Amino acid sequence: MITKHYCKSIVLLALTMCIIGLAPAFSTSARADYSINDVSGNYVNLDAGWTYGTGGANDKQSVPESSVGLVTFTPATGTFHMELIVRQYGIVFGGPRDGTYTVAANGHGTMTWLSGSGNTKHRDFYIVNGGAELKFINTDPPGTVELSTSGTMTKQ
Repeated sequence: MITKHYCKSIVLLALTMCIIGLAPAFSTSARADYSINDVSGNYVNLDAGWTYGTGGANDKQSVPESSVGLVTFTPATGTFHMELIVRQYGIVFGGPRDGTYTVAANGHGTMTWLSGSGNTKHRDFYIVNGGAELKFINTDPPGTVELSTSGTMTKQ
């Protein structure tokens, strides 16, 4: 006969097993000793999002945008060099961009650079998988043409 105490024990055992099983997923993200040195070398950038108003076209409606590129981080100077291929409005364009980056102890980083038209671009990221990936979201200042873009940079 199954008793109330027996059922409670099974539920507690299952809950404990779930928590123990999830512990590795949280233990690496709880690391609090990241530095700018954890982001170095080459990363492939892949993102997608929404924009509007590029070149005076379609400034009332959002349109998709995407990009792929190579980003090289140099921790000794806190700088990066980025070569992107961007697609917006059915047009492909790109070019090099240089900027600066920071990394906080909790793995949160920022990137700042100037666009081809001279606008300040800003990106926030988090280091994941021990630095093998950077998950990011574009956080440009208000009034820029970037509505929302997010993606992943994968270490090469």
